[in-house]
Amino acid sequence: MGAETELKLGLLPEYGPEVAGLPILEQYAKAEPECRQLDNTYFDTPDHALTAARVALRIRRDGERYIQTLKTAGDGRGGLSVRGEWEWELAEPVLELDKVRAHLPPQLNDDALLTTLEPVFDTNFERHIWLLGGGEGAEAWQVEMALDRGEIRAGLQSTELSELELELKSGPTEALFQLALEIARQIPVQVRDDSKAQRGYALAGLQRSPFRVELAFKGGEDQTLVELISDCLKAWPAQLAKAIAGDDSALQELNRTLDLMLVALESQPDIAAHCQVLISQYQRLRADTGRAWDWRLLEMMPTQWRQKQHDQAAGLLQGLSRKTLPGQLALATGELLWQIDDDED
Repeated sequence: MGAETELKLGLLPEYGPEVAGLPILEQYAKAEPECRQLDNTYFDTPDHALTAARVALRIRRDGERYIQTLKTAGDGRGGLSVRGEWEWELAEPVLELDKVRAHLPPQLNDDALLTTLEPVFDTNFERHIWLLGGGEGAEAWQVEMALDRGEIRAGLQSTELSELELELKSGPTEALFQLALEIARQIPVQVRDDSKAQRGYALAGLQRSPFRVELAFKGGEDQTLVELISDCLKAWPAQLAKAIAGDDSALQELNRTLDLMLVALESQPDIAAHCQVLISQYQRLRADTGRAWDWRLLEMMPTQWRQKQHDQAAGLLQGLSRKTLPGQLALATGELLWQIDDDED
């Protein structure tokens, strides 16, 4: 088994060509860049048993090679995921179930169930790969950075795929966040908490990510506030993306989530004292999203005036998709959460 530790950064397709010009690619280069075409088919049962168990099973074509991969649910915080991953070379693009049985959750280890596996969706993309590294001694690190550009397709439905993956090959987790922050300062990115598989299942109508941050006491005041920060971080980048796409309910939820984030950050004296820049950046983002929403409160205004305000709000949100602030903010919050976990350990 390999434990895959990675950060996913979404970016608008128009910024894809700019990735190759990032200074970090020359500064930290450890090998010549590569380019591959990767075609992937994901499988599930008719009743979506793998989806329910948060397991992904795929066959990938990489040139003349066929690779069967099993991924299981793992831990994730601050946009970074750590999960189990197993891979096997195949002679042909046909599932070899004997290879996966030992690694499946008990509820999936059923012969009758596994024989019903069928293709659900495909992800096909061109991958540009850079191996990067830096540091010395205990601080040495290596990261594989991949730019994926293509599509996810489920039946007649499809969606564009444009993202960066930063996978930690060796070294401290902080290296991932620092590298991602360097990227986010130069290119507008969105921290993605969902995998390609999750987006494929959603496109196929089999899965929907939690949209609203739910409030619950977690057994202690500090723990509850830290978990609330984590839950808000999982929610607000996706809510922002939906709001930019024109979803009014997402914009309303985004404002609530940002309010919760600010209250949680400001309610912990140690965090509030050392994270004033982070808090002020959240206040800036909340002010922008508030302006995009608050005109709706003036219901008595004429239709022409409201349409003008609607168009201006849409322009404001579109502008956020081309600013580096949201990506930097999400990554800085993720790094904060991992530092809190390290301190507790």
